[in-house]
Amino acid sequence: MILALLAWLPSGCGPREGPPRQAQVVRVVSGDRAVLAGGARVRLAGVDAPEMERDGRPEQFLAHRARDYLAELVLGKTVRLEYDQERYDHYGGLLAYLALPDGVMVNAALVRQGLARVHLHPPNVRHRETLVTAQQEAMAAGCGLWRQPLPPQDEDYYLGNRNNLLVHRPGCPLAAKGHPADRVRFDALMEAYRQGYSPCRVCQP
Repeated sequence: MILALLAWLPSGCGPREGPPRQAQVVRVVSGDRAVLAGGARVRLAGVDAPEMERDGRPEQFLAHRARDYLAELVLGKTVRLEYDQERYDHYGGLLAYLALPDGVMVNAALVRQGLARVHLHPPNVRHRETLVTAQQEAMAAGCGLWRQPLPPQDEDYYLGNRNNLLVHRPGCPLAAKGHPADRVRFDALMEAYRQGYSPCRVCQP
């Protein structure tokens, strides 16, 4: 009886099809977000591009240039999607590394042009070395975001967290969280960026 019922059930009750391994990009929303054929949204893993204007807030520095560069790279093209430990972001969209037909990783290309910063979210660190190297190249060349002078350093030192790869002001309450062994001290904020740490959104170092 059970076998008969299983044979009768439609195939749609089986496991859902996983996220796409390749797809055509039909729209670019910002420097790190795009829409695929079929309507799925994808965010580029491991990077953070300047925010576009939204809800009355103006766009961040180089936001339109980052979006235009991403469009130049991927719009209308079929890209390969590679996933890390987590395949979806907290909004339910795809989280992926995009590769062009010639093998170029789009995420790293944006960082190398200084049009996005490294923003790693463990456990999604598969391409940490590639992205951090691209950021070091952009910083050394003064490209994009790195040609704009950073605000003067206003702390004697900063605290990084090896577990989440964020860097904080020493007085930030989030800096005290986690195991002490995960803390790393940076005398210069730029050194934290060179190692691929991202600024805390609360204390904004």
